[in-house]
Amino acid sequence: LLRSLSLYLSLSFLSFFFYLSIFLLGAKHNSKIMSIINKQDEKEILFADTLMKCNRKCKMQERIIVLTEKSLYNIDPSTYKAKRRIGLLDIACVKMSGLQDNFFVVSVPSEYDYLYVSSKKIEICLHLRRQYQFVQSGQVLPIEFKNTLEYKVDSGIFREIKFSPENDGVSTQIFEKRKKYRLRLCVDTTA
Repeated sequence: LLRSLSLYLSLSFLSFFFYLSIFLLGAKHNSKIMSIINKQDEKEILFADTLMKCNRKCKMQERIIVLTEKSLYNIDPSTYKAKRRIGLLDIACVKMSGLQDNFFVVSVPSEYDYLYVSSKKIEICLHLRRQYQFVQSGQVLPIEFKNTLEYKVDSGIFREIKFSPENDGVSTQIFEKRKKYRLRLCVDTTA
């Protein structure tokens, strides 16, 4: 048992450094990404990774998410253009289910929310929460765990995402809600 634990810890340690060397250090040395954050008078990348973003049309788009000392950036990996910069102070909460899915919502009440998909959702949320707490002088970023989440897509347009356990994993259904709250199924991952 002790050998298994030490092997696991050494592999975890190696995978952590593999991540740092491949992506995070790559982002820190990417002149296009550094140019984007330097324009906002930010100097340090605290976390960076590729993930999927669900757009307004329920289509998945690959993005680079970059967390700096004051902001969260959404960058298009094909053009290295910032699609959006969210100040950490503008984030109200992060929402996710308690199930083993890869979805999470970054809630920005003054604008619109983001629905992201990443196998590193817990790691991303922990980095975001840690930096938010630092910027907010100790105030903790709320993380909501519910199996039905609502998020704002645009003015007057909301989506509801429902997670339910299935035999081999998690079923994910996304419904659109307009001002009159008619539900329309957008995405269903049920097999």
